[in-house]
Amino acid sequence: MQEEVVSVENKTLQNQKQTEGALKTTNRIKSIDRFRGFCVFAMLIFQFLKNFPSLGILSRLAEHSLEKGIVILPGMTLADIIAPAFIFAIGLTFALSFSKWQKLHGTKMAIIHYLERALSIIGLGTFLDLCNKVLDSFDGYVLNAFDWTVFAFSIVAIIGLVLRFLSLIPAWKNKLSMPAEQVFYVALSCLGIMNIIITTMDFINIQNNFNAFRYNYWVTLQGIGFAILVAFPFVKAKPWVKFLGASLIFIGFAVFHQIGNNREWLDVIVHGGVVGGFGWGAMLIFDMFVADIYFKNKAYAFATSAFFCAIGVFLVQWLGTINLGSCSPTFILVSVGLSGLIFFVFDLLDRFHKSKFDPLVWWGKNPIIMFLVEFFVIGVYTTVMPESALGGASLWLALIQGVLAVVVLTLIAWGLSKSKKSLSL
Repeated sequence: MQEEVVSVENKTLQNQKQTEGALKTTNRIKSIDRFRGFCVFAMLIFQFLKNFPSLGILSRLAEHSLEKGIVILPGMTLADIIAPAFIFAIGLTFALSFSKWQKLHGTKMAIIHYLERALSIIGLGTFLDLCNKVLDSFDGYVLNAFDWTVFAFSIVAIIGLVLRFLSLIPAWKNKLSMPAEQVFYVALSCLGIMNIIITTMDFINIQNNFNAFRYNYWVTLQGIGFAILVAFPFVKAKPWVKFLGASLIFIGFAVFHQIGNNREWLDVIVHGGVVGGFGWGAMLIFDMFVADIYFKNKAYAFATSAFFCAIGVFLVQWLGTINLGSCSPTFILVSVGLSGLIFFVFDLLDRFHKSKFDPLVWWGKNPIIMFLVEFFVIGVYTTVMPESALGGASLWLALIQGVLAVVVLTLIAWGLSKSKKSLSL
């Protein structure tokens, strides 16, 4: 009887410790949600404000060019840090999220899920690029064979998405849930694989002829998805293995970047394309390394971020300017450091946040849906509105439209957060 009492007491203590650990994790994740929400907000809203040059410094926030943007470091504008910061947010939760899936569904299913997730992010970017090309077709662009192939797979993905929404109906959940996910993921994953192949061909073509035809299917989402693919083998690795692996990939990419005309070729394709994706992958692995330190000792993680930033700036004199376009070696190092320092500001402010009004958390909970909503709004808005309401808008009209966009999109983020509905990849 006494042994049973002791056993019950031990289990109670274990449960208490698990609960305390869960609470600590929740607090950390909440600060990460705010940081991620800030990144998503900046990427989407800044892109909207970019359409209104009359806003002055506000419209310059989204500019990557050194001539128009807000320069913060040699070769780097303020807008350049937003995508790396989002990747840093992924690095903070990557290992935790994978471990959770592994415990719930097993190692095999967790591996399949995260590989599909990475390819689906690339596929989603492919679909959004196609939408832009379809809009351009009204101005004379002729869709090629690859565009039509992407179009066909996109239709399948949309069917899968519709089925996923229909599976939310209780009566249809058991019948549609599994087929809907399979159709959706397989279609987007196929788009991701095709995008990697075609963008690799683009890079090979421009090496033979700088002005060669390019399919141009690579932007931010593709870079993020490919970085996840590169970093995935290290998701369960020890911190020193992550650092070593990231360093080897970084050194290999840095050597390639500095040879001959490679940096110019990398700069032709957005973010360096597939080859530049290895640089972004090294960045993500470094981020995961900083995350491992963060969950053990925040002060050491802060110091590590500061070191990455300092060494990146120091190496500018030998490795060249901090260039987002080619994903230069100095850009990788500075991005890891700056992103970490920005996150630690959010982490410090977390202890002072007592209000339930938390718009950045709303934005951070559904980044994929917010990307789709913003893309749809921007696409329709820039197509339907007359020129006088966009590029030629006066200051007061631009301010009204900018505030309206912020309010409407934030309300959508709030509604999604309150309903606890999400579309995850």
